[in-house]
Amino acid sequence: MFMLILLQASLVLVIGVVPRAFAAGYRTIGSSGCAVQMVFLPPNTSTAVFLDNYHPNYGGPGVNLDTGAPSSEAYVYDGTDDAVFGAEYNLETNSLRKLRPQSNTFCSAGTFYRDGTLVNIAGAEPNAAAGVGDGFDRYRTYAPGPCDEDCTQDWNEQAKTLQSRRWYPSPQTLVDGNVVVVGGSNKGGLVLNEAGINVPTYEKIYQDNRAPPAPVTLPILEFSDDENLDASESYNLYPILHLLPNTDEANRIFTAAGTRAVVWDYDGDKEFKSLSDIPLQPRTFPSSATSVLLPLRAPDYKATVLICGGSSGDKPAPKALNDCYTINPLDDDPEWERIDDLPNGPQTMSEGILLPDGTVLILNGARKGCGGGFMADEPVLEPLIYDHSKPKGERFATQPSTKIPRMYHSAAVLLSTGEVLVAGSNPAVGYSADGKVGSNWPRFSNNGHEAALEQQQGRDSSFPTEYRVEVFTPPYLDDGDKEAGRPQISWHPNQIKYGDKFCVKATKVPDDDEGNKLDFVLVNPGFHTHAVGMGMRLVGMEYARKSTDGDNGEFEVTAPRDASVMQPGVYLLFVLRGGTPSGGVWVQLWK
Repeated sequence: MFMLILLQASLVLVIGVVPRAFAAGYRTIGSSGCAVQMVFLPPNTSTAVFLDNYHPNYGGPGVNLDTGAPSSEAYVYDGTDDAVFGAEYNLETNSLRKLRPQSNTFCSAGTFYRDGTLVNIAGAEPNAAAGVGDGFDRYRTYAPGPCDEDCTQDWNEQAKTLQSRRWYPSPQTLVDGNVVVVGGSNKGGLVLNEAGINVPTYEKIYQDNRAPPAPVTLPILEFSDDENLDASESYNLYPILHLLPNTDEANRIFTAAGTRAVVWDYDGDKEFKSLSDIPLQPRTFPSSATSVLLPLRAPDYKATVLICGGSSGDKPAPKALNDCYTINPLDDDPEWERIDDLPNGPQTMSEGILLPDGTVLILNGARKGCGGGFMADEPVLEPLIYDHSKPKGERFATQPSTKIPRMYHSAAVLLSTGEVLVAGSNPAVGYSADGKVGSNWPRFSNNGHEAALEQQQGRDSSFPTEYRVEVFTPPYLDDGDKEAGRPQISWHPNQIKYGDKFCVKATKVPDDDEGNKLDFVLVNPGFHTHAVGMGMRLVGMEYARKSTDGDNGEFEVTAPRDASVMQPGVYLLFVLRGGTPSGGVWVQLWK
């Protein structure tokens, strides 16, 4: 349950949380309207936004939440026969509001501008009959909240276009709050990129619509026709991007594609630091490994990148992987370090979600195959929590399982409750009631010719278009006893500035509470698609207790040092006591 709180006279609404006790694990809460390929939280709202590609959907009222059977009625825009391919999910009421992008959002990307506006980038082919435009060179925005009870907010198609047509690109918010868009293909409907359609460049887009510089070539994205089947080079879609903290406040971004990795200076358009190749196998689409920038903590903000699983470059049958590695890319001599393997076997297309306590929830995906339509089988039903603070060999813990397969085109995102929203799964890409492979199995076409890969979903396997929405409750909210002692933020500022000290008041934070360490963190929940958490980030902040009144405390918290630690934006603030988080509240970080 959520409540709206009006702070001071600023007339800015923020979202707080009334604690509720749920057992650790999954519960089903509603239906998604459209298939969920992408998900994000608009700041200062109690909603999540879902995006799909354009195809028929049957995920509106009438979905059987026990069996997953779809509604008997097509979910269409009012007064039309046009299928809904975007929806706002109300987390208070578990209800839907239809959203209508004006161009095709299929396999697009997303990140946030400095004011909390989501910019959704690129897409795919048009559908003129439904009034859906070509999305390859388009970008569209979705404003942050608050939005009133009769909210009519929808996608805002931008008049400006990208300079290059892109499908499967990755974006990153820069230190000035604008956005860089990296890589992709200029043609859709494929699994494997090829040199003739590869887009080995990056370009910038500006919220104020000023003219951007010309696209710049990124060498690790380049490959030749002779290297089309070299997975270390051509498996380069949805590149991995993590902005790295630095005292120059520069746009130095860990960038990985295929097996190649580099710290690239996106200000000077040059390599800042070379890195050794990611060990053994490619990790970007269609390999679809899990990658997370682990929590950055004051005062040193040491950056560590985690990469787990994915798929091999074997042809025609890629193999899911179970290995995990970390690297500290700004070390003097950075090297990949193999850490604990995934304990329950190989995983590909698994989503990594940063939790407020600094651990990583790894869920969704498959144990066989790779990313792409009908390219995987053997669903991952048991999530894992990775704790980097523990000794090697003890870092993974298996969590309660779900009964709902979350295969290709599924997504998850952290909620302000400290729980995780889970939705989607649609290996058929378009709507499929039975989720079975087609008559040409296992062969399929890629860029107009027969693909070098074979479909890995079994002929008898069935993964229908999935519309049920779940919430996963982590073990730090496992029962009523933990809820009873859960801290709550009772006052906070709406805006904070880099390096400044700001006041936070909280309840259930007694002074003499040995063994229950306090922690204050800012979290960007990110934009999630294809097992990539775009922009997701967690920063731990220093604090000092100013006063105590029983279980109530007032604290002086120090905001992140600069925009390379956390870009300007609107983020969730949590206080944790003994690893148990409060509900998150939205705060704007700015210069």
